[in-house]
Amino acid sequence: MAGDRPGPIERYLQILEIVAASARGLTLTDIAALTGLPKATAHRLTRSLVEAGALATDDTWYKTFRVGDRMWRMLQLGANPNTVESFSQIVLDELAARFHETCYVVRLGRDNVRSIARSAPDQGHRLHVLPGEVLPPHAAASAKAILAFQPTDVIDRFLAEPLEKLTSRTVTSVTAVRDELAEIRRLDYAVCDREIDDNVMAYACPIHLKSAGVIYSLGLTGPCTRLSQHPREMWIEALHDAARRLAVMFDTQSDSAPALA
Repeated sequence: MAGDRPGPIERYLQILEIVAASARGLTLTDIAALTGLPKATAHRLTRSLVEAGALATDDTWYKTFRVGDRMWRMLQLGANPNTVESFSQIVLDELAARFHETCYVVRLGRDNVRSIARSAPDQGHRLHVLPGEVLPPHAAASAKAILAFQPTDVIDRFLAEPLEKLTSRTVTSVTAVRDELAEIRRLDYAVCDREIDDNVMAYACPIHLKSAGVIYSLGLTGPCTRLSQHPREMWIEALHDAARRLAVMFDTQSDSAPALA
């Protein structure tokens, strides 16, 4: 009966589900066979999904379809927080033990950037980046490291005026913050130099996921008197190495989907 036929949204979802379940990817013939759709219909639907970024395909004659960047990003945003936090804690504990400074991972949400894990040193001055804490997007190094790599509409939403003046060094001009984000994209790291606390600095690096872009960042914070004793390059190199390690860990969640028999 006509009423039993799946609607257009259901057919799109059927295609996404079977492609997501296949680690090796599927051809158009595979998709048509597994969904029961006419090949012409499968072709039209997969083309729309590719255009929307939900599927990706190679350039061969018998194209192989895989989950696209946009869909992986959605999956990462809904990833099991316990797994992400567990991976984060492993790396954070090692960094904190090495540098004796507070280290943390933050994550992009719909309306905020929030800390999801932290490791503080056993000795010394422990600073205030607690799990669950919302970071100011225009001032926190970790928030800026994520925001710099977002689409324009996301940046617009996060930089809605007025921007709060937290210290005398907080940048509250939207234009100036946008310029800083452009520089962060070029350098691949962000700095908070007494923009939240008069005595505190922070460095942060984006975590670049091959599957979802930048929705996490890794930060290190401490008193200016301690962080300034070492060259910036030392902190950034260590953070970049740790961020690359976390990216591999987080991406394993995307690579773990079983192949169809």
